[in-house]
Amino acid sequence: MARSSKTRFAVLGMLTLRPMSGYELREEIAGSIGYFWSESFGQLYPTLRVLEADGLVIPERHAGEGRGRTTFAITRAGRDALVDWLGTEVESLTPDRNELLLKLFFARRLAPQTLGAHLSHHREALEAQHEQYLRVEAAVAADRSPDQPFWLATIRYGLAMTEAGLAWNRATTSTLLPDREGQHGSHPAS
Repeated sequence: MARSSKTRFAVLGMLTLRPMSGYELREEIAGSIGYFWSESFGQLYPTLRVLEADGLVIPERHAGEGRGRTTFAITRAGRDALVDWLGTEVESLTPDRNELLLKLFFARRLAPQTLGAHLSHHREALEAQHEQYLRVEAAVAADRSPDQPFWLATIRYGLAMTEAGLAWNRATTSTLLPDREGQHGSHPAS
């Protein structure tokens, strides 16, 4: 199944939380599954139209200023389609396109100072991401939603991946730039 066809399941899953407008969906995705699932926000409205045509969501128009506001609620058929998809085998754990690894693969041709700067920036980004995951974990831990254990599992995956990335960064820096070990507080000159 192509990635674009999975957008419908991301939308259906989000709508199990509550009815939402397209804008609200975009914001909820960015603040939740957006940490591990990338969706093209330009696909949300076309996907909502297809889901509506398929009877998987129903729109509710709310009077207001201008054109008003439309929210979408998942139907019973939509819930059934989501549950069916959830039960299918996971097809892919596609890794990201990682520019650091691409550059590192060819880094024999790179000045040590520049390599050190790349690894330092990578470490700083992972540290910031780890702190963000810790904040999200604390907020979710305080939430008493029945979905909380599942949300925590996804956040803890992010924490584990950033911790593994930090360990990899330390080991790689130590191996490739042994004279820079312990210089984590400063940026090497590029």
